[in-house]
Amino acid sequence: MNNSGEIVQQSGQVGHREDFWHLSISDSEKLEILPETVGQLECLQDLQIGGCPNLKVLLDSIGQLENLISFMIVGCEKLETLPGTLGQLEGLDELEITSCAKFKLLPDSLGQLKSLQLLKIVGCEKLETLPETLGKLESLSTLEIRDCPNLTSLPMSLGKLKCLISLIIGCVNLKALPEDVGTLERLWHLGLWAVKI
Repeated sequence: MNNSGEIVQQSGQVGHREDFWHLSISDSEKLEILPETVGQLECLQDLQIGGCPNLKVLLDSIGQLENLISFMIVGCEKLETLPGTLGQLEGLDELEITSCAKFKLLPDSLGQLKSLQLLKIVGCEKLETLPETLGKLESLSTLEIRDCPNLTSLPMSLGKLKCLISLIIGCVNLKALPEDVGTLERLWHLGLWAVKI
C-alpha cells in the first residue's frame, strides 16, 4: 500500500485478510492514524511503516498482533510515541524507529518485551530520555541509539542487560554511560561516535 494514500479510504478492509504475515505501508502522505483494523491481522509477523510524514497516532490495537516478530517505523515525522499496548507484543524480536523527527517517548511497557533482541533508534531529534524499564529487556543483544541530539543520558538500568552483545551509541550531547555497563560480561562490541564522554 503506497504512493496514493488509499489505505485511508479503505481502512475498514485492512483487517479482512487475516492471513497476512507481512504488511508494508509506505509513502502515504494522507495517512494520519494507522487503521485500528490492522490489529485484526492475527498472522502478521512483519510490520513496516515508512514515509508517512503525517502519521501521528498508532492505536492500541497494535497490541493485538500476538505473532509480530519485526516492527519497523521509518520517516514518520509527526509520530511522537508508541502506544502502551506495545508491551503486549510478547514475541517481538526487533523494533526499529528511524528518522522520526518528533518522536520523543517510548512507553514504560517497553520493558515487557521479553523476546526483544534488537532495539534501534536513529534520527529521532526530540528524544530526550529512555525508560528505566529498558533494563528489563532480558533477551536484548543489540542496542543502537544514534543521531538523537537531545538525548543527554542513558537509564541506569542499562547495566542489567545481561544478554547485551553490541552497544552502539552516537548522540552528540550524551554526557556519560552508566557505570554498570562495565559489568556486562557478554558485551564485545562497544561503538561510540560523536559523543562528549
